Amino acid sequence: MLRHDLPQDVVVEILSRLPVKSLMRFNCVHKSWYALMRSHHFIIKHHKFATSNNLGRGVLFKYRSSKGHLCVSLLSNDTLEVSRDVDLLSLFPDKIDYLPCIYGPCNGIFLLQGLYKMGDNAEDLVLWNPATRETKVLPKIKRGCRYNSGKHLDCKFGFGIDPNTNDYKVVRIVDCHGCRQQPQFEVYNLSTDSWRVIDRSPSKLYNIHSSRFPSYLNGFHHWKAAEVYMKARGKGWMFPEHGPTRMFIVSFDMSNEVFLETPLPTVPCALGSLKKDIAVINDSVSLIVGYRGTRNLRNGWFDIWVMSSEIGVERTWTKKFKVEGSGLEFADRLLEIREDGLVILHKIDGSMAVYDRKTQELRKFAKYGNHSYECLAVTYTETLAFMNGGGNISE
Repeated sequence: MLRHDLPQDVVVEILSRLPVKSLMRFNCVHKSWYALMRSHHFIIKHHKFATSNNLGRGVLFKYRSSKGHLCVSLLSNDTLEVSRDVDLLSLFPDKIDYLPCIYGPCNGIFLLQGLYKMGDNAEDLVLWNPATRETKVLPKIKRGCRYNSGKHLDCKFGFGIDPNTNDYKVVRIVDCHGCRQQPQFEVYNLSTDSWRVIDRSPSKLYNIHSSRFPSYLNGFHHWKAAEVYMKARGKGWMFPEHGPTRMFIVSFDMSNEVFLETPLPTVPCALGSLKKDIAVINDSVSLIVGYRGTRNLRNGWFDIWVMSSEIGVERTWTKKFKVEGSGLEFADRLLEIREDGLVILHKIDGSMAVYDRKTQELRKFAKYGNHSYECLAVTYTETLAFMNGGGNISE
């Protein structure tokens, strides 16, 4: 009836409001619908409607079971109950030994990093759409001999979209740990399915830290970084020297492919302020600072700082709010600060908890494995974006 009795623009409007799961079933209805759901225009329209109306949302939850096994589940955004379990290890072409990092989401797509015990710095990267269950294994990159000498390589990743071309990009920073060599900067484009090396190094003195939280926003991927002073000590090896450390944010511009620096705010340095990380919270680049209580060392709280102004210039930082209250402990792992004001935590006993900043009430859910630094919870919006010959999207 939709195809024969309604105008095409009305059909498009109706379909753009449906869940991804329903649209995937409609692929076989007609060739025109199949083509429509793979067009850039429709993918953008569908994702924009879902994002603006808080529809099609889910939560990716990663944790370690009590037996030490890696577990990944997709949770309901409303109830945080398990919708389905996912075997991410099976998404890789070979059996991986570790899944150290999950990057994203970027418009509903995640970047998975898998490592192997055997081989020098062996890894695989996979793009994954949890809504369509589509995956794409990224090609290997051939590095020069200076990066294949058996020395330890320290890799940091960024993931995002070039807003000018609507193309997904992955940036990889390869540092030969303890060597004289400059870090190598590599960029992958989904549109060409290829890697290339760029010569736009921010500085060889950077010590870049990947965030535990989503850190891509509006064409920029962000890392926390420190300026490190190095000194040579024979046979080409470099060691850090003690001295003043300048902390800042390094941002990679996905369009112009350059790195920009932004100073971090000066925060109160109370006893036990040991946790600092950056995150994108409510469409703002933020700094999360965790503090330990001075009287009761088990207690803790978090200060959330938000920055404004343009990337790469002196910014005005504002302490937006504080997460504190009865039941919060310094050992709690903060997983996510949601748009509705709720805070998701992983407690020391392994249970997931939701803390309401308005009422200061703490509500525990089921226990999910052991308390671990690997625990991760990320909210995402479903997308129709196809990575194997389909359309990319941009907000």
